[in-house]
Amino acid sequence: MLYDPEKQCVSEKRSTIHHSNSSLEVRILVCIHNPENIPTMMNILEVTHASEMNPVAVTAMVLIELEGRSTPVLVRTDKYRGETPLLADQVLNSLIQYEARNEGCTTAQSYTSMSQFQTMHDDICRIAIDKRANILILPFHKKWAISGKIESTSSPIQNLNINVLNKAPCSVGILIDRGILTGFKSVRTTQLKFHVAVLFLSGSDDLEALAYSFRMGKHERVHLTIIRLLVSGDENSKDIKFDNNVIHEYRQANKDNDRITYEERVLTDGLCLSSYMSSNLEHYNLILVGRTHQDSPLLQGLGEWNECPELGVMGDMLASPYLKTKASVLVIQQHELRGKLLSKNMRFLRSKSSSMYPELPTKIICQGVKTDSFYISVDGSRHSY
Repeated sequence: MLYDPEKQCVSEKRSTIHHSNSSLEVRILVCIHNPENIPTMMNILEVTHASEMNPVAVTAMVLIELEGRSTPVLVRTDKYRGETPLLADQVLNSLIQYEARNEGCTTAQSYTSMSQFQTMHDDICRIAIDKRANILILPFHKKWAISGKIESTSSPIQNLNINVLNKAPCSVGILIDRGILTGFKSVRTTQLKFHVAVLFLSGSDDLEALAYSFRMGKHERVHLTIIRLLVSGDENSKDIKFDNNVIHEYRQANKDNDRITYEERVLTDGLCLSSYMSSNLEHYNLILVGRTHQDSPLLQGLGEWNECPELGVMGDMLASPYLKTKASVLVIQQHELRGKLLSKNMRFLRSKSSSMYPELPTKIICQGVKTDSFYISVDGSRHSY
């Protein structure tokens, strides 16, 4: 009643990859529950592509359910090495090796959190805001067996992921790990191409997935495919035109990269979408997709079959054990301002728009907030400042 830990985990500005300055470092927080999470998480960090021009700051959190202690513990792993669980030492060793391979381009830290699952999201959000993370990545609550079937599920981890999605001060990714199906091949040791696909339909979450994928596309072994899903007869809508402009900007910025390809698929309904996803995603190693999307005929009726609402409709389809793919999937939710902070920015936007465009109505919908820039929609038309 007297203390709300969530209040100290509220970000005053949007913390995302899409809105971050491309010349500044990307700050990533990854969470680990067990040793099986480590290989695929390290692959994600590797393909994020740390360089002198685009450094990466990594923070890892080892999450352990509280057992036999009366007080939760949150400590820096390196300062208490030998006193923390074996898993924490394994994660720390992996980060030390990662930092050594990318010397001068990365920084890495590791924390260990021992608490109950009901309150573990507070520790995650606290570290995320302390480290000013652009994105935090959580393991999915289902674990795959080598046969391709679901080996185990964890309801506490699922509830933890939902709590983080609702309260995180930055963008969130849920990693559906199918690495065991390919033998946990490392991007660093194999000479094979690493195929990444991003499924782009619409909405801010897809824009975040697109931004992250283009950063991955800079890695020398990554071959990136942007798959644009369009609705038949809807090619000239205002939202489509806005998405066209964003995609064009990313493609122009990477026009000299011949490892990035772009393709469009015009579909009519959810049945066509399901059929396409079932038969065209077999050869990818990693698939990125936004968690939520704007209303689309392609998604109508599919939500009724959604088993994992924290993944959204398309994420849930990609998490199905019946899908013909061995690819891991990263389902991304872009950070949004909420509550009083959103109201504060809305008042600023109303004041700014009324002074610049006195003839426009005062009702304004905030589409996104950047450090110094504001993207707003007035009667369906987007304006940026």
